[in-house]
Amino acid sequence: MRNPLVQYLIGACILSIGLVILLSSGEIAHGLAHFWDRWRGERRRANLTSESEDRATSYRARLLVWRVLGVLVVADGLIWLALASAEVLRLLPHRGR
Repeated sequence: MRNPLVQYLIGACILSIGLVILLSSGEIAHGLAHFWDRWRGERRRANLTSESEDRATSYRARLLVWRVLGVLVVADGLIWLALASAEVLRLLPHRGR
């Protein structure tokens, strides 16, 4: 793809999606925990300490996964923007010496 405008648009879109994932990773992990409990047919029985510790560990793992995913998507968006900038600089007229 050689059109810098399209590259900038794609890069900005990917970057914004990555920022949304990164900034809302806590809410995503929390919502996934509720969905997972409902899907398995479990109700809130967090009175047991071992079960609550397992849930906390599971939540931390989900949170870490979503944060890493957000960072990777943000990095991909920045790469797209850098490639678009490099393409613009390549298309600029150069003065010969």
